Amino acid sequence: MVDKSKERLKETLAQEITVMFESILDYVQVACPTPDTFKVLRSKILRVGNNCIRTVKKRVDNYDVKYTNVIEEVIEIVKK
Repeated sequence: MVDKSKERLKETLAQEITVMFESILDYVQVACPTPDTFKVLRSKILRVGNNCIRTVKKRVDNYDVKYTNVIEEVIEIVKK
């Protein structure tokens, strides 16, 4: 169970980091004056993002992780 929790955390972190640097790339594409400049900057951002994911995944291995499912229930009371 702990290994599954750890893997779930790693994948969640990787997804969030990926979403972040994809958003950064969207902003950078608008700001870059030429496609060549964007291409160079894009590869650097992707490299840093992927290195970050690898580092975070390695560091998670140093922790004990237990996934706890959080369920929120909303109960609406309507007066008649």
